[in-house]
Amino acid sequence: MTEDIQILKEIEKAAALCEKQYTREDIFCVLNTPSTDCPDIDVEKQICILKLDTINSQQEADLLVFHQTNHHGLIREACSQKINEFMKKADICVFFQTKEIHDTLLKAANDINPNICRAIIEILPYVNDKNYLLDKLYKRFDEVFEELEKLKRSNWYTKKLFNLYWCLEALHALNPPYDKRIENVLSKTSKFKDYTIREKTAMVLSALVYSSEVLNNIKSALKTDDNFYVRRYSRDF
Repeated sequence: MTEDIQILKEIEKAAALCEKQYTREDIFCVLNTPSTDCPDIDVEKQICILKLDTINSQQEADLLVFHQTNHHGLIREACSQKINEFMKKADICVFFQTKEIHDTLLKAANDINPNICRAIIEILPYVNDKNYLLDKLYKRFDEVFEELEKLKRSNWYTKKLFNLYWCLEALHALNPPYDKRIENVLSKTSKFKDYTIREKTAMVLSALVYSSEVLNNIKSALKTDDNFYVRRYSRDF
């Protein structure tokens, strides 16, 4: 009963914050408040982020992106929605073009929450320096492959497999130019036992406008894959 009362109080508090009118100064004042100084501020931060209607400076963009990682899940998801919204606007997107922000975006693309992964990966094409992102992404692939090799007999293996899944989604979103590294990545992912990894491999291949002997061999193997969802993409090879 006590727990139910506490939940009701939290719902009432959240509802009151939703109805509260915030100025831009109020919003950034809340976002500048460390969660360690005010443990109950996470819900208010989430609401303030969702109420944010634009970004007017690099400092504001940096503060928003700061909350995209290493914060409560509610805050991270709200951030991903707003970053997705803002980066699709040319006049605001310019504030999201620093290497520090791009590093955070790639980290967020591997969030434990799939809604965050989708929202962030969707706006990766709006990054100007895609070569920087791709260099970082290929390094991330190497890390994930190494981690998966170590975790083969561990309960953490499946969890780490999701990282590989979202890395492939990010690779597809960035529409990478030809590179030996893409051959290396897809050669490995095309042989994974988990069909979702092979499916995403086929998805990446189906969107490429170039080919090579290595890539053609991968395509040939996937065309005869046992799984329907993998073969579905192979029709576009």
